[in-house]
Amino acid sequence: MRIQLVAAALLVSSTAGAWSRRTTEDEAAPAVVHGKLEGSNAVFTVRYVIPVAAASYTAASTGLALPELGLVTSASATSNGIAHALAMMPSEEASAKFDALSDDAETAPGRDKTNAVTITGSTGRAEIGIAAARAGVVTIDLTIAAPTCFYRNVRYVKVPAEWRTVADLALRRTASTDKALIAACDPADDAPETPSTWFGFAAPELARKPSGDRVGAFASRLALGEDHIVRVELGLASELGDVPRDLATVLLVDGSRSMTSEESEAQRQLIASYLKAAPESRVQVLAYARRTRPLLPGWTSAAQAAARVDRELRSLAPRNGSNFEIALADAAAWLERIEGTRRIVLVTDERMANRLEITPPATLRRLLPAGTLVHVVAVDVHAQEPRRDEDAKLAPLAAATDGMAVRLGPLDDPKHLDATLLVRPISLDDVTVKAPGWTALSISSDVGRCGTEVDGLLREGRSCTWWGEGDASSGPIAVEGLVWGKRVQRLLRPDPGRARDVARELSARDVLDEKLKEQVDRLAHAVNNHWSLYVEWGGAAKYAGGFGFGLAGGGSSCGCGGINDIGLGRSGSIGGWDPPDLASQLRPLLAACHVEDVSITVTLEMTMIEIVDLDAQLTWSNEPSAAEQRTQQACVEDALWDATPMVRHVEPRASYVVSLAPKI
Repeated sequence: MRIQLVAAALLVSSTAGAWSRRTTEDEAAPAVVHGKLEGSNAVFTVRYVIPVAAASYTAASTGLALPELGLVTSASATSNGIAHALAMMPSEEASAKFDALSDDAETAPGRDKTNAVTITGSTGRAEIGIAAARAGVVTIDLTIAAPTCFYRNVRYVKVPAEWRTVADLALRRTASTDKALIAACDPADDAPETPSTWFGFAAPELARKPSGDRVGAFASRLALGEDHIVRVELGLASELGDVPRDLATVLLVDGSRSMTSEESEAQRQLIASYLKAAPESRVQVLAYARRTRPLLPGWTSAAQAAARVDRELRSLAPRNGSNFEIALADAAAWLERIEGTRRIVLVTDERMANRLEITPPATLRRLLPAGTLVHVVAVDVHAQEPRRDEDAKLAPLAAATDGMAVRLGPLDDPKHLDATLLVRPISLDDVTVKAPGWTALSISSDVGRCGTEVDGLLREGRSCTWWGEGDASSGPIAVEGLVWGKRVQRLLRPDPGRARDVARELSARDVLDEKLKEQVDRLAHAVNNHWSLYVEWGGAAKYAGGFGFGLAGGGSSCGCGGINDIGLGRSGSIGGWDPPDLASQLRPLLAACHVEDVSITVTLEMTMIEIVDLDAQLTWSNEPSAAEQRTQQACVEDALWDATPMVRHVEPRASYVVSLAPKI
């Protein structure tokens, strides 16, 4: 059975439109965000602090913005200092449990109501419903998993913009809105309404590999009955190769009369760019026509040679003949005089004698010292920036030495010409995925799909993905490409151990037909159309017909800003709201300290619902010994530090002075 995809409009990612919303009145804003990298996935822990009114019951109407392609995988709810883990269960079952808490009949007075939290979800969004027996706050801690995009030795994930201000310091340091990152990881978002925020996680494994071999690939497999889906990812380190410290290059420039003025200018721009890209290397420049002529007195560092070479090329007098074979022989003689990494860059207008066009590459290679790599550059007035060209006349010579053939033309602005691709490898070219038994699926964007860019080129620091469908007999997959003239191959055996990661990404993308989507959602085991999270605790009484939205403070779901009615260190009724009765909450905690006859004044500094500092002043009426005073002081402070005060109107920062009078 062939896997069916939904409409083409959903192929890139159906989550983009829903995900890009900014926080609105019906969406909760997080209080704090932490994150880490697990394999190739980002895993976030996100805390929401939600004030609730007494006996409140609200359906799942409060939205929780998620990272792109992210799903909630677990959650806990903390109320009155006790944490309750939410259980994953089928959505219909969770909905029935939560709906059953509402009753049209008024509950008898004095009975405790049931507390409950449910988290439901669909593509790109999660929603929360809360039933609260008492006024206070409910702290929701979510675990969210999302696939990442590999870019320049970092794995990035696109997150809601409001996360940036509440993320931990490590995440804030990696936050990026770089346009190059967006172009590499989210090519479909070419005109975002608001700047994208991306969090990154260091992934230096590829950077530690040997120069020229910093290519990583892995494949994950998901079984859906008879059908199997495979996801392949290929990534390149931010620097695919290094410039050898002992690099020595002979640059052969075409001084023949067949060169046009535009081609001569393109040649000069190329040589200048090469010398700039390898300033510490050693170079010699030979101009060739019928014979060769050195433009430098001897081997010279590229940085020191740049000015003289530029003058020589500007004044070079064209001559008859395009005898590059003589130039290669003379270049070999220069290379024999020096130790190190030996290279030749041969520039030609490809107008040559017939005898040279038919000369076998092996014959020319024998002219050179062993291990010499040759790059061939064909200058062409109709070309522009340098690009690999396997159809160049001397491409076989470059391939025979593991070099590369390039074609370029004159540029209006020489600053745009970059010869780095001739100094060190900067891309994996001609990328192909060979997958016997698998058929390609159009799930990811064409721009980010392996083998679909121009000439199958994958630039260093970037990654690509390939999706395929098959069956149980579908076997290994080979991903290969060219680093200059050297073929690099990765043989992959799709890992069924990562099946859940594949299912979660497909569930978030929502690109499969209804039948397969149902299977994928079930295997994802995360909040989606199939699964919800649910927990209940407390009494058995229900809620009479529901009590509306149920969130304190007029529907604000965070209290992270704008709630300033309880000022720092103030007391009394303010703005129509009474300050919290903290005395009745704190006094019972001191029972073990035996301070019934002690007057205590406590100053609490809180951020949200967390005590960040406290000061307890004890006044004794019976003047106990100094040792007893120290013991009671320590006992009181320890007990208060373990407290979880219930504050109805949550603030980012507030101070409370609480008087605990002695019992009479």
